[in-house]
Amino acid sequence: MLGDLIPVMTGVAMAGRYLGQNIVAMTWIGDGGSSTGAFHEGLNLAAQQRAPLVLIVENNQWAYSTPVARQVPIKNLADRAVAYGIASKIVDGNDVVATYETTKSAVEDCRAGRGPVLIEVKTMRMKGHAQHDPAEYVPKAMFDYWKTQDPIARYETYLTEHKLWDAKKKSEIDARIERELDADQKFAEESPMPPAELAEQGVYCEGCHTIEAEWRRAKKEVIPPASNEEAVWKVADFGAFKGPFAPAAAAAPAPRAAASGGNGAESPLVAHDEPEVAKQTPLRVPFGRGPKDRSVELERRDKVAERPPRHNKPPHKRRRR
Repeated sequence: MLGDLIPVMTGVAMAGRYLGQNIVAMTWIGDGGSSTGAFHEGLNLAAQQRAPLVLIVENNQWAYSTPVARQVPIKNLADRAVAYGIASKIVDGNDVVATYETTKSAVEDCRAGRGPVLIEVKTMRMKGHAQHDPAEYVPKAMFDYWKTQDPIARYETYLTEHKLWDAKKKSEIDARIERELDADQKFAEESPMPPAELAEQGVYCEGCHTIEAEWRRAKKEVIPPASNEEAVWKVADFGAFKGPFAPAAAAAPAPRAAASGGNGAESPLVAHDEPEVAKQTPLRVPFGRGPKDRSVELERRDKVAERPPRHNKPPHKRRRR
């Protein structure tokens, strides 16, 4: 729920690899939940461990009443995978076949040991989050567009065009669905209410059975000292800051006044002119700025400075009091 399954399923994937099982774990999350801490913590763990995890990010366009464009500063949620050094894919979430093929490819990549994969499925939530949410904040034109992209109707068209069914087969499937739904609804409505005493049963284990890990490897292999690892990792240059992100070397500025020693030699302590620091542009945020925001304060100051003097107005335009 809201990202918590990502670290859990990462652990499941790691456990399967540890037990020698070639499994792939999979879970999903919505666009709003992808902004929670559990999403990033779990995805970072999966990336660092190269765990066989497929994460589906369902882009519903709206995180409750907040559009995705006002939630993240990127166009595609799949771009978040770049920060963790893992692969990502984007697919039309209303295309059943494309979603299946993309997911199948991601599972194969994970099973081959290429690490986790993030898949963003572009879709749309056609109703509110709950019965109390009429989703009036969504523009009607947006609903009208996504109605034309209904995944069930598009898949039915696909089946018809590829001659995978006919009208008779479709009617048989529709009838079976209605029959099963009616039977389950009748069973639920005619079932008696459970007694209140059942609410406290099965909550805790009170010695009814023994909880024990199902060891598939010898315990001595997974506990110290057999499980200890020596500190053999080496970091080149001790992690010193070097490489392409260093600023280009500028011409050395002329010294001010070299401090000389008794023999006229220049002292090791020489004062140089500091490079002029460019004026920083105040941070601008797209919405939600308050009167105490520094960008608002500087903006007001600039506007006041640019305002022409009041006495420059012609006499007939001056305000008389």
